Amino acid sequence: MDPAEPPDSPTGPQPLDTVWAQSIHAGDLMVLVPGTGSYGYLAQPIEALPPGNPVVVDVTKVAPVAGDSVVFEQAIGAAHRAGFSNADLEAGALTFGIWGAGFTKLTSFEYVSYEGIHLPITILGGENTCATGSIFADLLNYNTTDATTDANDLYAKIQTYLAANPSSTGSPRNVILASHSWGGALSEYLDFHLADVEAAHGPLADTGGVASMPFTIADGVPAFILDYALAGPGIRPLNGGYLYEVDRPDDPVHAMDPSGDGDGHMYTILDGEQFVGSYGVTTMELTCAGVPGECPVPPPPPAAP
Repeated sequence: MDPAEPPDSPTGPQPLDTVWAQSIHAGDLMVLVPGTGSYGYLAQPIEALPPGNPVVVDVTKVAPVAGDSVVFEQAIGAAHRAGFSNADLEAGALTFGIWGAGFTKLTSFEYVSYEGIHLPITILGGENTCATGSIFADLLNYNTTDATTDANDLYAKIQTYLAANPSSTGSPRNVILASHSWGGALSEYLDFHLADVEAAHGPLADTGGVASMPFTIADGVPAFILDYALAGPGIRPLNGGYLYEVDRPDDPVHAMDPSGDGDGHMYTILDGEQFVGSYGVTTMELTCAGVPGECPVPPPPPAAP
C-alpha cells in the first residue's frame, strides 16, 4: 500500500470539522457500499417485501435491514453534518445510491430511517465478492484479488450511473462513498488505486466535466486483508480529498478477533430502541445490543513463559 499523506497540522480548523461541508454539496451522489452478507441482510429481505411504487423499507420494522443499516445511517449523518436537513433529503437535495448487495428484482426503493426520513435509494447494481455468507465464512475472500474486482466494479457502476443521469446542477458532481466492513476495505482499496482504476475505465464523465471522489467514509474495516494493510483509523488527505476510517474500539472485525462480540461491528448506535446516531459521524457514544457502553473485549492471550 502506498503510504498515506501526512495528517494536517493540529492548529486551526481540523478536517473532521470541515470535510463534510467542503465535500458534500446539493446534487451530489452518495454511494452506499455495504459489506459481508449484504445480500442476505439487504437484497433478499427488501426484495421479499410487498410490491409498491416504491417499495418502502422501514428500518425499525425489517430486522435484517436494521442489522445492516450502517451505510444508510452513516450517509444520512454525513449529510446532516454538511448542513442538509431531513426535509432537504426527502426533497432529493442529494442522490443516494447503493452498490454491491446483489439486488436483481428492484432498481430502487424508499428507506425510512431511524429519524423517520423517507429517503429514495437508487440501486446501482453489483454484488460484492463477500455479499453472501458470514464474515468468518468469507475470511479467505478478504484478499487483494477480490478487492481489485470489487473496486473496479464499484467504479464502473458509478460511471454508468453518471453517464445515464445528467447532473441536476449542470456542474460535475462529487461522489461520496459511505462504506462498512468489507465495503470499507474495498472502498479504501479503490481510493489507494484510483489512478489505476481511472486508467482502466476512463474518467467519471459528468455534466460539464468530470465528477470527483473527494471523501470516503469507511467503518468497521478489517485491519488488513491478505497481502495488503488498510489505512487504519483516522482522517487523512488522499487524492485531493479525504479518507476517514472509523473503527470501534470493541469491533472484533477490525481487531480480526473471532472471539469478540459481533455487536461491536454495529455502527448504528441505539440506546434501547432510541436512535443515538452513527458512530464516528454524529456521535462518539457506544452501545452494545442497545445497552450503553462498549461490548466486552476478550483479554489478550497470556504471555509466553
